[in-house]
Amino acid sequence: MAGLNDVPAPDRPMGRPRATTHDELEAIGMDLFRRMGYENVSVQQIADAAGVSRRTFFRYFATKSDLPWGDFAQEVDRLRATLTAVPDHVPLMAALRRAVVDFNRVSPESVDQHRARLGLILTEPELIARSLLKFQQWREAVAEFASRRLDMPPSAFLPELVGEIALSAAVAAYREWIPATTSDLPTLIDTAFAAILDLDALEHGAAAVLAHQMTLPVGES
Repeated sequence: MAGLNDVPAPDRPMGRPRATTHDELEAIGMDLFRRMGYENVSVQQIADAAGVSRRTFFRYFATKSDLPWGDFAQEVDRLRATLTAVPDHVPLMAALRRAVVDFNRVSPESVDQHRARLGLILTEPELIARSLLKFQQWREAVAEFASRRLDMPPSAFLPELVGEIALSAAVAAYREWIPATTSDLPTLIDTAFAAILDLDALEHGAAAVLAHQMTLPVGES
């Protein structure tokens, strides 16, 4: 599209060292996306703002669309570790609920960036397409956990179903949380899993209780 690549890259603040790590480049790129719009920012602009070459950028990210995902492979490994840490005596779906809630906790100072990151991933067409591959890795980690509990191959129907259910619950919570700046992401995810665990109860008053829980400000229960 004409004009998009003509937007000048913001000057690198005087005194800021060149970005030489994955996290630094990610932070600079996310800042540009927030201020200028994802489509209006090029790899060259991110590299210029970071004071590095395009080659250095591509050393850390294969494409621009990978940047909002951060080090996603590391995050998937963290999800696996979180699932493994749940004691075996905890039932499958309760264990998954606990692990996914814990996995989605972020520090208070990281909440705004995490909300911006998910907002991009779930709304930008280029990133939505990329999410098909990225979320597949997430589902596979859950399916592997379910397969161990069910004594089935990860590719079997039931482990894959558990992976799909868990991802759907998380994504539904993300979509609710992104515009609701006073809401709490772990609470929304816990609510999503609570609904899934007893869908029939939603017809008998549980829906109103869960809806109220979702509207409580952060820190209240």
